[in-house]
Amino acid sequence: MRGGTTVMEEPALTFAGLLRQLRTEARLTQEELAEAAGLSPRSVSDLERGINRTARKETAVLLADTLGLPGTVAELFVAAARGRGSAQDVVAARQGTALGAFAAAATRGLPRDVASFTGRQADLDRLVEGLETLATGGGVVGICAIGGMAGVGKTTFAVHAAHRLASSFPDGQFYLPLHAHTRGQRPVDPADALSSLLLTAGVAAAQIPPGLEARAARWRDQVAGKKILLLLDDAAGHEQVRPLLPGAAASLVLVTSRRRLAALDDATVISLGTLTPDQAATLLARLAGWAGIHAGDAAVAEIARLCGYLPLAIGMSASLLRHHPAWTAAQLADGLAYARDRLAPTHAANLPVAAAFGLSYADLTPTQRRLFRRLGLVPRPDFDAHAAAALDGVSLDEGRRRLGELCDRHLLTEPTPGRYWLHDLLREHARLLADAADAQRAREAFHHDG
Repeated sequence: MRGGTTVMEEPALTFAGLLRQLRTEARLTQEELAEAAGLSPRSVSDLERGINRTARKETAVLLADTLGLPGTVAELFVAAARGRGSAQDVVAARQGTALGAFAAAATRGLPRDVASFTGRQADLDRLVEGLETLATGGGVVGICAIGGMAGVGKTTFAVHAAHRLASSFPDGQFYLPLHAHTRGQRPVDPADALSSLLLTAGVAAAQIPPGLEARAARWRDQVAGKKILLLLDDAAGHEQVRPLLPGAAASLVLVTSRRRLAALDDATVISLGTLTPDQAATLLARLAGWAGIHAGDAAVAEIARLCGYLPLAIGMSASLLRHHPAWTAAQLADGLAYARDRLAPTHAANLPVAAAFGLSYADLTPTQRRLFRRLGLVPRPDFDAHAAAALDGVSLDEGRRRLGELCDRHLLTEPTPGRYWLHDLLREHARLLADAADAQRAREAFHHDG
């Protein structure tokens, strides 16, 4: 009774109700589900009526496969069927709202490699050489931190490298996106990541302990003595990555991040830059995929240049050519050359580029955002700490420190000691974000700068 009103509690979802719900959503009768799963109709009926409150593991696995339940959801379904988990957790997992592991989605296997992969041979050779050095030294997990600015192709490179190396890791390859820069989603919590990895590695949901340290220990125990490859994509920082590292010395971890993960001990660091002009033109021709586009054409080279030799921007331009076969490369090059905003050459067709840069910008502190915007107003693409100090009205040491923070997020590069460079596309993006106060400060700074 509440305030004189009788409140009826909603009964908890049972496994019988869950199975009935899933079967109904799949538009199957009990007989059809039983036949597809290789079970007797009586067994399905008894489970749905609650006569049998639990099922054998083999039966539960067959039902999960027939109902098309994905990895984590299937694991939880089997646990619920055996009386070792909650039916409500299965519903929550399917809706993407469960607590814990469902913010992460590890897979046993790698994403698809792309046939259009171009260049990066020196970086691939360096990765392989690092592994060979590790193999001779022994005793530690191989870690390769792959960094670079938004859109430079970190994930594509990591996936390609992982496919090349997969045969050296016969005990399995795992892929886990960490969502540091996924719009509308928080970075994956390390405890949730470990839960997802354990489920994917075959650990029953009921056997996953609570707490970060206990899960990290369970994960290390699960892969002890095995040779696995773990690809962690889009990491927010070393704090997110370190608990996920296996302890097995024969394993390899590839990590991509827009930040430099210098705090990961013994890691081989590969910082990806933009493609060379020839590589960029070749990539554009491969992605465009039709006979009218040739890597040696001047117009193709011009498009690649206007895209800043950045793979993501090149991919957007190639998509325009691929889906508009009446266009010529020269026409697209002219459109890019005269476009007011290089990030939007035609009707928002480049939204992934703008979104990638925007997410990096959103990840900055207010002070870092302000300096980034103002650096876009510097009248030349390279500058030093004096420029940053003048733009923000701070000391030279503080200006140098703030530039270093933007370098750590791959929004700037430092091609020579003390000289910093802002990529053309990022520079254009920063200019678009700048407001009147930023413009006024830039005018004052560079007037006094002489």
